Amino acid sequence: MIVAFACAAAFVGYAVDAARSRPAGQFPASALSVLPRGAAAPLFRLARLGGGSPVDLASYRGAPTIVNFFASWCPNCRAELQAFGEVSRTAGSRVHFVGVDTNDSDPQLAAHLLAAAGDRYPVGTDPQGVVASSRYSIAFLPVTYFLDAKGDVVGESYGAQSRSRLEHWVHVLESGAPKP
Repeated sequence: MIVAFACAAAFVGYAVDAARSRPAGQFPASALSVLPRGAAAPLFRLARLGGGSPVDLASYRGAPTIVNFFASWCPNCRAELQAFGEVSRTAGSRVHFVGVDTNDSDPQLAAHLLAAAGDRYPVGTDPQGVVASSRYSIAFLPVTYFLDAKGDVVGESYGAQSRSRLEHWVHVLESGAPKP
């Protein structure tokens, strides 16, 4: 049991260190990804940030979807919100955008940050990180998953996303091209 805990702690330490030292999209997917490409993304139904109907990932099937896990306390998450707002406004009719505010003690701060960035896509709240940790095995933030119209994982990216990186993924998802 102690050995298993030590191994898990070492992996989390590696992942956190990697998140701080590499730019977005530069993580070795084999070392970090728990969801293999082609696998169905785990479904979730979460309370909507700010109220309203729940955010249900299954309802977005039929069109490509970008799912972003973030928190207001995460500096890299805050850095990418503007890019998500801009790209979701231009591509939102062709590609769905869904946010998951996870492990966040102050959802109102997250709502304020999203509004300031112009992010208008649905955001579910995962206050204890149950969806992020148990269904997606996320150890650090931000993490973004790219899903095809069937809801299968096409790719993932770790760290803050830039506008050009998100636009590239929108093109990949729309065209059905293989991951770059």
